[in-house]
Amino acid sequence: MALDVGNKTDRERLHKAIKTSREAIAPFRIMRTEFVRDHAGSWYSKKGARQFTYVNKLNTSASLLSSWLAFNNPQCKITSFNPNLWPFCRKYEINVNKVVANIDFKTTFQAGVVDAFFLMGIYKVRMADAGEVELEDNVWIDPGKPWVDRISFDDAILDLSAKDIRAMRFCGDRYRVAYRKIEERDDFDRKVVGRIAPSSKFSQNSDGERASSIAGGGAVDADELEPMVWLEDIYLPETRQLVTFCADNDSLPPLKVVDSDAGPMGAYEFLSLGLVPDNIIPSSPAQNLKGLHDLTNRIYNKLAKQAMRQKTTFPYAAGAEDDATRQKASVDGEYFKMRDPKSVGVVNSPGVDGNTHAFFLAIQEIYNVQARNERVIGGLGVESDTVGQEKIVQGQATGAIAYMKGAVNDCARNILRKIGALMFDDEALTVDSSMEVANTGYHVDSSWRPGDRQGLKDHYDFSVEPNSMGYRPPEAKLQILKQFASDYLQIMPAIQAGIFDGQEFTKIYADYTNVPEILRIAKQMQIQTGESAGDPHQATKPANTSREVVRSRGNGEPAGGGMAAVLGQMMQNRGGGQQQAPMTAGVGA
Repeated sequence: MALDVGNKTDRERLHKAIKTSREAIAPFRIMRTEFVRDHAGSWYSKKGARQFTYVNKLNTSASLLSSWLAFNNPQCKITSFNPNLWPFCRKYEINVNKVVANIDFKTTFQAGVVDAFFLMGIYKVRMADAGEVELEDNVWIDPGKPWVDRISFDDAILDLSAKDIRAMRFCGDRYRVAYRKIEERDDFDRKVVGRIAPSSKFSQNSDGERASSIAGGGAVDADELEPMVWLEDIYLPETRQLVTFCADNDSLPPLKVVDSDAGPMGAYEFLSLGLVPDNIIPSSPAQNLKGLHDLTNRIYNKLAKQAMRQKTTFPYAAGAEDDATRQKASVDGEYFKMRDPKSVGVVNSPGVDGNTHAFFLAIQEIYNVQARNERVIGGLGVESDTVGQEKIVQGQATGAIAYMKGAVNDCARNILRKIGALMFDDEALTVDSSMEVANTGYHVDSSWRPGDRQGLKDHYDFSVEPNSMGYRPPEAKLQILKQFASDYLQIMPAIQAGIFDGQEFTKIYADYTNVPEILRIAKQMQIQTGESAGDPHQATKPANTSREVVRSRGNGEPAGGGMAAVLGQMMQNRGGGQQQAPMTAGVGA
């Protein structure tokens, strides 16, 4: 029988399960706080890293990984199984991407990726207040706008008894709200509101210090400018209800119950970068790098102390004070008289130990491997002697974090799908946008207007371009542009012959590389190859034709330079008159 939040007994069971899971998760929250301390470093505040930090490996790794995985807004692609909806798909995706940019989603999403580096990223997709608009005379409504919250793990509510995060019986989050806003909400049960009183911000944190206190927040409520209350939103997958409770009083009925069809986890999305079988808490990169981070700093602290102890002294024999004084007063290159040159010696105290330093360097290599070759990913150094080998290493480094990139893309896709669903269901939402017509430079209106919907929202499938989120410096984009020009010139004979669609190739190239500048530079190239001047077949029709027998390696691949070379030779023969075709025994022309 499904849980009934209107039933007191069922509510008590739910709150007991939530409390039990919160207590079970407490060690993970404490561990995560320690990781965040190390990330902040020993100079961040009095509550920063407990160990003096010379080399902040975790900070570097978190920055590199988050930049690689989620530096830019994700760009969604929307398709449909129904061809009649394809024109609307383009309009739909333009407006979803516009909303994503307008709400600065990349900042929120990147913060969640950093959370996943330490433990788990949690997001909540909802409709936020957008300000009232007038529909007609004296009729005002707040249409709201799609919004994404990043949920701190300190505030998360998870069903720790589940073996799969998709099988949780409940999930949610706690948040702090001004008491006056609760009183102003007309969608809350007024009887329940009347029984709520302001509470301390520490009333829901008896099981460990919060990561937010690292910056120096003390155990006081004086920094809150007005009376506040803890609320909690709980999603129940079985009944598909999002329930809002007062977190400070378990005996109260819900403030609000909303039916939801947003998916198995409702408004929530979870990002994990390392799954653990039969457990919903992941194994994060920080967990696997923490030991090496600590060891790096312990050894470096030791090396620093050794370096500080290193000194050079000059002992002298009894009665040789004059010789010692003359040596001390001398300058470089000066000749001076001593009674006995052997009376003043030199003693060098040991400094940095070579074996210890070698061990430190070995730790860095191990860390680099554990961090998925971050030197290559972050452009911090060259791993091989030749350009060809370096490209192979870069490809392997990218492959090493392929799972992480896939997890991030899946999470982004699910969030964008929920944003799109909110847009589809909201009949009052308006988004101003435009789109270019077939790479012509001309734009037409594609704004999202109330009532402008086609089909059902389940008819649309969302995906995220894999290359749209990672950081890409200008020189990397320039390299892609150069590569495109080279590839385009290789297939130009086939384009001129009308057997290859240059415009479609250009569009796909720009989409897959996420470099829209390709569309601009390709226009002139297409004009020069005759794509914009009538029938391409007529423009390149040769005066003479010939046939050529091509030897094959036996696996379907032509010999002598691959398909590009064969096409080039074919076009040369068609455009330059008849040539003698090579003959191969046993093959007819």
